[in-house]
Amino acid sequence: MTPHLDFARIQIALTLLGDCGPDAQVLQLKNLCENNGTWPIHDDGSRYKPVLYEISLFGVPALADDIAELPRNWTRAARNILTALSEVNAA
Repeated sequence: MTPHLDFARIQIALTLLGDCGPDAQVLQLKNLCENNGTWPIHDDGSRYKPVLYEISLFGVPALADDIAELPRNWTRAARNILTALSEVNAA
């Protein structure tokens, strides 16, 4: 199954996360994912160790072994997708 990529919303989410301070990015990403993607991460955080967290927002997935790294990893994946799209459109 191919995820639906909503390029306009991906760009808006990138801007929103970029406008947040580092401490607020995880909470903002969680809020966005809960309403527009998947956030299957338990709040207690102590169920399983080690763990690999996986989230998805607007069809863009991200993985990390530390929740604090999820915003950076999602941002990198989203930027890579948008860069590839602009290169395809330019060709």
